[in-house]
Amino acid sequence: MFLVIIVIFREINEKSVIDAVLNIAGYTYGPLLGLFSFGLFTRFQVKDKLVPIVCVLSPMLSYLISSNSEKLFNGYKFSLEILIVNGLITFLGLLLITKKGERSEVL
Repeated sequence: MFLVIIVIFREINEKSVIDAVLNIAGYTYGPLLGLFSFGLFTRFQVKDKLVPIVCVLSPMLSYLISSNSEKLFNGYKFSLEILIVNGLITFLGLLLITKKGERSEVL
């Protein structure tokens, strides 16, 4: 994926390529951040079949928020912090799909 980005942006200066790579990483690593933090800070059990749906919808919602952020947040434009927003959306999505009344046991 990174090679494709570099080939596409070869005419643009190096800073733009790095920004593009980091921007894409914000969307791809956001669900990983949300999954990791959910597993680290909670003991809830989730409905396993719904986890991929949450992890696919999270970058989509993050993109919608990012593309409309100037209207929604009084001129504020998201940049690299979209990773945090994406992870938070994933975390909240996982909270929505928890199994009622079930917690994992401490080892």
